Amino acid sequence: MKLPPGPSTQPIVSIVRWLRSPLPMLDELAAAYGTAFSLRIPRMPEPMVFFSDPAAIKEIWSSDPETLRAGEANIILRAALGPSSLLLLDGVEHLRERRLMLPPFHGDRMRAYGAAMRDATLREVGRWPIGRTLPVHASMQAITLDVIMRTIFGVGDDPELAPLRDALVRWTTLGTSRVGTALLLLTPPEYAQRVQALASRGVGRFLPWAPIVRAQRDADRLVRDIIAQRRRDGTAGRDDVLSMLLDARDEHGNAMTDDELRDEMLTLLLAGHETTATTLAWALHHLLASPAWLARVRAEVDEVVGVRGLVASEHLERLVLVDATIKETLRLTPIIPLVARRVARPTTIGGYALPANSIACASIYLVHHRADLWSEPRRFDPSRFVGKKPDPTHYFPFGGGTRRCLGMAFASYEMKVVLASLLAHVDLAPAPGARVRLVRRGITLAPSGGMPLIVTRRR
Repeated sequence: MKLPPGPSTQPIVSIVRWLRSPLPMLDELAAAYGTAFSLRIPRMPEPMVFFSDPAAIKEIWSSDPETLRAGEANIILRAALGPSSLLLLDGVEHLRERRLMLPPFHGDRMRAYGAAMRDATLREVGRWPIGRTLPVHASMQAITLDVIMRTIFGVGDDPELAPLRDALVRWTTLGTSRVGTALLLLTPPEYAQRVQALASRGVGRFLPWAPIVRAQRDADRLVRDIIAQRRRDGTAGRDDVLSMLLDARDEHGNAMTDDELRDEMLTLLLAGHETTATTLAWALHHLLASPAWLARVRAEVDEVVGVRGLVASEHLERLVLVDATIKETLRLTPIIPLVARRVARPTTIGGYALPANSIACASIYLVHHRADLWSEPRRFDPSRFVGKKPDPTHYFPFGGGTRRCLGMAFASYEMKVVLASLLAHVDLAPAPGARVRLVRRGITLAPSGGMPLIVTRRR
C-alpha cells in the first residue's frame, strides 16, 4: 500500500491555487485522480490526503482519536483562538472541555434564545435601506454577533460591551481580508506569535497586518476584563454561557481557568457568528437565484408564521422548507471545504497507507457534489431534505464523529429563526447587475461583494 496519487506541481504552486481558487482546484484533482488524492504544500513534511469516498469518510469518523488528531490539524488557529480552544484540543482534554461546554447549546437552554434571535433580526431589518442595494452579508454578521453575545454574556446591547463588539467586527473584517487570509494560511504556526509581536512595536506598527493584531489584542483584553468582572460579581441568577462555564466543574471538581475561559469565549464569539452569517448569506443568494423555491418557502412562512408575523419556537417544526433550504445551502455551498485530522502514527484509510504527520482530509465539498450520491448535485433543490435524513458519510457540513461541531444544533436553530423572520417581514430581489461568486474569507468560503440585494417591506 502507498499514498494515493496527486499532482507533481511544486508545493508553492499548489498553495497559491489553494488560496485563490480552492473549489475549482478540488474539482480538477478529483476528475484527474478520483476519490483519493495527495497534495503537497510548503512547510509540510508529508502531504494532505483528500478523501471523498463515503467508506473512507466513515473510517475517518470512527478512527482512534489518538491516531487521527483534529486539534493538531487546526494548529493555524492557535495564535488567534489560543491553545485551550476546543478546536485545538485532542484526547481527554477535548472530551473534558466538550462536556463542560455542551449544555448551553442544546435542548431547552438553546430554545430559550429563540426570541432573542428573532428580535435581533427585526432590529437589523428595521435599519435596512428600502429600495437600495444592501450588502446583506454584513447584516447577517451583525445579527449573529448580537445573538452570540447575548448567549455568552446574557446581554447584547449593554454599552459596556460596545468596545468588544467593535473589536470583534474589526478583527473579523480585517482577519478575513486578503491580507488576513494570507497571514492565517501562510504563516508557519511556530512563527505566528513572533509575527504578531513584530506588528506591535516600532515601525512594525505600520505593517499591513498590524491593524489585525491590534483588533485581536483589544478583543483579548476586553474578554479578560469581562471574565474578571463576572468573577467579582458572581453568577447567581444568571443563565448565560459565561456564568455556566464559571460554575462548571469537571469530574475531578476542577473549574476552568481564566486562560481556558478566554480561549473558549473567543472561539464561540468568532466561530459562533461568522459561519452562521455566511450560511444565511448563501441561503438568500440561492433563493434569489431560484424564484420558484423562494415563492414556495415564502408561502410556507406566510402560512405558518403570517405576513409580518413573529416567529416563535412552536413554528419551527412546521417550517419544513425553511429547514430544507438551510440544509441544501450547506450541501451546495459548504462554508469550509474540508475537515482535517493530523495522522499521529501510521494508519490506513480507504486502502491507502498514510504516514505520520500527513493530514487526512474529509472533503465536504467533493462528497456533497458527487453525482452518484446527489442527483444533479450542482442544482439548488431543497426537496432533497424534505422528509429525508442523509447518511452522515454523504452529508457533513458540521464535520463528523466525536468532533462534530458543538454548535450544530444551535446554529441550525438560529438560521431557521433568522431566515423565517426575514421572509415574513421583507421582500428581496437580486441587485441589478450583481454577479455573485465564491470568495475566500480566511478559512471560510463566502459570496462576493457582501451578497448584494434589494429590500422592500412586506405589506
